[in-house]
Amino acid sequence: MRFALLLCVIAVSVGCGDDRLFDERQMSDGYRTGTEADDYLSNGERGNLSVTEINWAGSVEQVDDGFVHHPDDVYIELQNKHFRPIHATGWQIQIYTGNGTYDGGSEHFATYIIPARANRQPIESNEYVVVTNRSDGSIVDPDYVIADFQLPRDHFSISIRDLDNRLIEFAGDAHQDIFAGAWDLVSVRSMERVQLIFSNQGGRQSTWHSYSLNEWDGALHRSLRSRLADAYQARTFGSPGGPNSPDYSGNTSSGSTD
Repeated sequence: MRFALLLCVIAVSVGCGDDRLFDERQMSDGYRTGTEADDYLSNGERGNLSVTEINWAGSVEQVDDGFVHHPDDVYIELQNKHFRPIHATGWQIQIYTGNGTYDGGSEHFATYIIPARANRQPIESNEYVVVTNRSDGSIVDPDYVIADFQLPRDHFSISIRDLDNRLIEFAGDAHQDIFAGAWDLVSVRSMERVQLIFSNQGGRQSTWHSYSLNEWDGALHRSLRSRLADAYQARTFGSPGGPNSPDYSGNTSSGSTD
């Protein structure tokens, strides 16, 4: 009896007239690495690509002896958190906006398709890249330029989806005021992701802080802003294409192995 049961189990595993799909992983598209032949098309998994900085407040350019605020000169920064290089070509940046209340819902603001990277290279593990709307704006050598890319200035959320329309990342909240960053009529500061090991969810206000350094912070301040063009250094505060400024809000993970 036991032998007959064993034969039935083996037969079911190889077919036995049962055409059910036992391995659900076969239902999803396989991992694609992207090549020059297919215009660098690749997909991802949840959490592969993180939104680590959002500059929704624009930039401030020094022009002769004065300064000009460019509210539309915005960018977002992405970081590859995966152990594989990623080509984000063709992925979607979906943006929603709202009225600041949960009973008011949210509405679709725009969907942007990420083009091939300027240098056609993948995003390496732990590498930061910048998506902006100007090749001649505040960012030096932007990685991705989307000419009509814009961000709402009051309430918004950002979703990143891969080629298979799978949700990779979520940041912000269209039902709340913008978590951080500012235009104070003199300078702008970007909204930066807190470097938490656990519970680093992009939809939480506690996960974000404003760029925290100033001119008197010296070498660190200058190094974090190396991707900002010279004309924007004086009053545009952010860290595009690199690690974020220190978080002084208390949202840090620390400890000792001693």
